[in-house]
Amino acid sequence: MDLMAVARLMRLENDLMAGMAVAVGYVVAGGTTLSVGIILAFLAVILITGAGNTINDYYDRGVDKENSPERPIPSGRTSPKQALYLAVALFFSGVAISYFINPLCFALALFNSVLLFIYARSLKSSVFYGNLSVSYLTASTFFYGSLVLGVNSAVIFLALLAFLANVGREIIGDIEDIEGDKKGGVKTLAILVGAGRAWLYGRLYILFAVLLSPLPYLAGLLSLYYLIFVSLADAVFLLSIATRNPRKNQKLTKVAILLALVAFFLGSLLP
Repeated sequence: MDLMAVARLMRLENDLMAGMAVAVGYVVAGGTTLSVGIILAFLAVILITGAGNTINDYYDRGVDKENSPERPIPSGRTSPKQALYLAVALFFSGVAISYFINPLCFALALFNSVLLFIYARSLKSSVFYGNLSVSYLTASTFFYGSLVLGVNSAVIFLALLAFLANVGREIIGDIEDIEGDKKGGVKTLAILVGAGRAWLYGRLYILFAVLLSPLPYLAGLLSLYYLIFVSLADAVFLLSIATRNPRKNQKLTKVAILLALVAFFLGSLLP
């Protein structure tokens, strides 16, 4: 298995975004210096997120023949057994690193690793539970970063907004894969209620996140810099729900999420 196949299995760009989320959670919790704890947390989350993506490809290898034939397993660049071994090694490494941070980080890393495995094996094919699981896992990366120091009210808002936006993003993302998921026996909300209603539900979750986004500033938890950048994020979120193309929605929401991370980061650091 070549390094490019490993990078595709792990989805390194998503792993790095998860690492950024950990760093933002740490800063929002009050971290102002580069410590051993946050470095270890950053590495652990990259490894565990990569493991989750890899085990997901392992269980999705049948569906990917229809939806994503260019992926490493269906394209023949790596074997299912190699992908499974890689996922196990990444899970073990990420959880082991978490042990050296503190007990809370270790417990959350272990719990999320088990959930990622269960999600890939069974929850992904269940109606809506898969969307909720992925959204929880995304939001929990902020808590993980904050646990290096301690959770505060701003981190709770951050996790809540991330959860809501990601539920909407996941629902809409499933629309693009309806045909392949049907053939693979995967039961998503988009298949159950149809593409039209799935669009509606996804848009409502994202809109709810946009409406709640000013609250950390209004509550005095973050500075004006947060409000400025989260307004930019909200504008991109609104563009994402105005489109009728699921793939375009996924690209726009990824940009919006990055802007929201910047907003929380700057809103915590700058007065």
